[in-house]
Amino acid sequence: MSALRAASRAVLAWAILSSLVGSFVEAKSARKTKASAEDVQQAAKLLSDGKAALVAKNNGQAKTLFEDAYRKNPSGEALFQLGKLAESEGRTVAAQDVMRRFLQETTGDEDGPDQKEAQRIVALTGPAAGEVNVLGARGAWVLVDDHLVGALPLPLPLLLESGNHRIIVELGEQRIEEQVKALPGQTVEMRFNQKTGTVVVSVPPALVLLIDGDFTAEQQKSLLSAVSKSVAKERQVVVAGDKALKLRPQLADCLSSSQCLTELGNVNEALFVLRVRAKKTAKAATAAPSDKASWNFDVEVFDPSIGEMAARSAVGCDDCAVDQALQGASGQLSAALVQSASRGRGTVQISSSPTGADVFLAGEKVGITPFKASRFAGSLPVELRLLGQPPYSATLTVEAGQVAQLDAVLSKLDESPEPEPVMPPPPPKPIVYRTEVMPRPKWRLALGGSLVGVGLVGIGFGASALRVDGTPASGAPCPDGMKTCNLVFDTARIGGGLVSFGVLSVASGIVMMALPGPKRQVQVSTLLGPSSLGLVTRFSY
Repeated sequence: MSALRAASRAVLAWAILSSLVGSFVEAKSARKTKASAEDVQQAAKLLSDGKAALVAKNNGQAKTLFEDAYRKNPSGEALFQLGKLAESEGRTVAAQDVMRRFLQETTGDEDGPDQKEAQRIVALTGPAAGEVNVLGARGAWVLVDDHLVGALPLPLPLLLESGNHRIIVELGEQRIEEQVKALPGQTVEMRFNQKTGTVVVSVPPALVLLIDGDFTAEQQKSLLSAVSKSVAKERQVVVAGDKALKLRPQLADCLSSSQCLTELGNVNEALFVLRVRAKKTAKAATAAPSDKASWNFDVEVFDPSIGEMAARSAVGCDDCAVDQALQGASGQLSAALVQSASRGRGTVQISSSPTGADVFLAGEKVGITPFKASRFAGSLPVELRLLGQPPYSATLTVEAGQVAQLDAVLSKLDESPEPEPVMPPPPPKPIVYRTEVMPRPKWRLALGGSLVGVGLVGIGFGASALRVDGTPASGAPCPDGMKTCNLVFDTARIGGGLVSFGVLSVASGIVMMALPGPKRQVQVSTLLGPSSLGLVTRFSY
């Protein structure tokens, strides 16, 4: 027992010491946020220079000057200038975020020009935005996407444009950063632990609420508030339909289809899409005046992860005041939510051979094979359709927490073998001719050879005559009784003639023998016979 008491005292002492250390750290951080007179003076100079840079459209320099001024003296004026810088850079939601906190911090101040300008910026219509509540050590600087936006504790959650952002918390030399996704109408909580350097992000489950019918705008807000209170105990948040549709405005015209409701729920990361349709029936004119009326409500709960209605119900309220009618609609919606959450869910896995068949579940096309999705437990009709093949129908039994599998073999419309195609007879082949050179005629060869022989003889005689031309003719008688005379041979003319004749004859003979024979066209065709395969050539003269 004494040991137990000693341990208890030690634990108590450690708790007190930790508390004192934590208080000291927080007090030290708090002191750092209190600017000295010198810091205030320097901050004023930085703000003045920053305003001049902003007027000159030098946003980069203005950002550096304004952030330095805010770090030295986190005043409302510095926060206001950071908001003006964000507006100048076109970051409307960021400007609204800063101006919201500026108005919160300057509550009670005189309604001056800065307050009016901040109210104007806050009232601007900007992109879809969500909130992020940042918690951490007092005095730590908070940056969003490398833009300084304030110091902890923040009087209001950060207002961030829908999408992913980088949140940074700086304390002294320590810098912790974490990614967060902002969604319309939702508030994410981020706890930065400077001691451990960790971040805990809490994202409450969201429900999208669509309200149709005879509710006024004020009554819709009242119903939204009532539903939000009823689901708060489950740590769920309700997103108004108009805010949820900011991420996909085009879905507003098709909210009667499951596909559009699925997309709306998934893009807002919502557990369910709730819908309330109200119809008000006024009392007869003869009845006494009253603020009561008859109401009929149709309530639907759609599950985006399944792509189906999870619950439907209807409730009426006769002779009810508005508050009573709203309470009845909220209660009916809460009951439908409980019913939806309690339904069992399983997995459907469908494949086909061949693949690529359209998948219809309960008559609605949901994809192509191979297909896998979650579905409510129970009997599920399945139909597969593929072009050129008959529809394939089956029924799956889906059990909670189990996988219902279907492997379909799609058959063709006619299983009989296809007839052999009849080949048309080949077209007749065109007649083909080729040119053939005939042998040289024999008469031409003979004549050419004779001419060559005669020519050679003539050349021989002519050459002899030319050789003896001008030589003395010994033994020849002298003319006119002359006893002596000097006679020579005069055979040059006859010799030249014989040689020329011979050369011409030889040339003519050679030409007659060298010339090719006459040409003729020959018809060629290919024939296949029973006894042989090959080419047969037919000649036509």
